[in-house]
Amino acid sequence: MLQMRKTADLKNEIAPTTAEEYNYCFAGYRLQLNMKLPMKEGYFLKEYKSVEEPERTMEFKGVFRKGESKPCVIIMVFTKLRTPPQYYAIPTADASPELWKKFYDSLMDDEKNNLPQLQFYTSCLGNLSQQLAHQ
Repeated sequence: MLQMRKTADLKNEIAPTTAEEYNYCFAGYRLQLNMKLPMKEGYFLKEYKSVEEPERTMEFKGVFRKGESKPCVIIMVFTKLRTPPQYYAIPTADASPELWKKFYDSLMDDEKNNLPQLQFYTSCLGNLSQQLAHQ
């Protein structure tokens, strides 16, 4: 019985986010949408519940490798009223420190005071965490 459980746990583990996957989700996915191209070969998307406020919206899309049950990266799309969407890529927890640095750096935009935006991001990520915990 214990051996079956260990085997099932191993099937649920996935390899860390690769640099190619991160770059695809950070920039390539937007190009794919703009050019109306099909989903990247070998992957599929799962939409998570978005967070909507009158002036802004946050959407989450899990990117899964075919045959895996956990996302290898999550696309986070922030849209503010009358501005183009901003795309972010959230790597897996065990991804390289370089990918996490890219993610953290991407959160800082050119606005002088982006504290309210970062607070909104934090709230939205908490919402996503709850969704993922109940999968």
